[in-house]
Amino acid sequence: MMHLLLVDALNLIRRLYAVQERPYLPLPEQVTEGTRQQIISNTQAMLQQALQRLRQELQPSHALLVFDGRNSQWRQQRCPEYKANRKPMPTILAEALPGLEQAAQQHGFACFTDNALEADDVIASIASKLNQHQQQVTIVSTDKGFLPLLCQGISIYDPFARQQLSADYVKNKFGVAPEQLVRLWSLTGDSTNNIAGVPGVGPKTALELMALGDTLTDALAHPDCPKKLRDKIVSHKEAIVSFMQVLSLQTSLELGLNLQELRLTDAKREHA
Repeated sequence: MMHLLLVDALNLIRRLYAVQERPYLPLPEQVTEGTRQQIISNTQAMLQQALQRLRQELQPSHALLVFDGRNSQWRQQRCPEYKANRKPMPTILAEALPGLEQAAQQHGFACFTDNALEADDVIASIASKLNQHQQQVTIVSTDKGFLPLLCQGISIYDPFARQQLSADYVKNKFGVAPEQLVRLWSLTGDSTNNIAGVPGVGPKTALELMALGDTLTDALAHPDCPKKLRDKIVSHKEAIVSFMQVLSLQTSLELGLNLQELRLTDAKREHA
């Protein structure tokens, strides 16, 4: 059985870069050229160390770093506030990305970018397709948006906590199973993605409502559903549907990837 590592590239790289940028905040753009090169060089070294550690700890047979496309806007078109609170990528890092991608490739990792697609949807589609063929997939990311994909055959690994995340982890943290997370976040809101949710509906109320039925329609029809809450949900139905659409990952994209090209190579041997 193959074991494919899908790395949320910018999730990993931006956190590694932030460690190098921190001493120069709040104006890292004004550092000298020498300091700029040092920040980039240190980030590259940390990335290579992180990738080597992933190879050692997870023992994958195949791997892919997936980068966000710059022109993916369908979620913003459907929900203008989506990710509107995100800080833009630092200029130094943006200019360093081609070199960082090359460093990853020299370490044996293939890279993928489609300008029209978000990395999350690419990763979700690859993971879902391989899972249908009973292959093992590990998603490397701290982004909780991947948690709904957790199932037999798809695992999620936090490279900073060095921890495999499980359905039990989701249940303990959020109070629901992985497949219920999108519905929960659509009700309570999701500050990470700047999704407002339904005003006045917090986690406790949302969990009580969700316990009444497998779908929101079933829950609202339940005799124990409070009328005031039912009216509130119904009045925000359109927004909830929109939130669920943008928070749900696409799992059926056709990407034309050749799995043979994702097989991990011996970086030391090939680049000695």
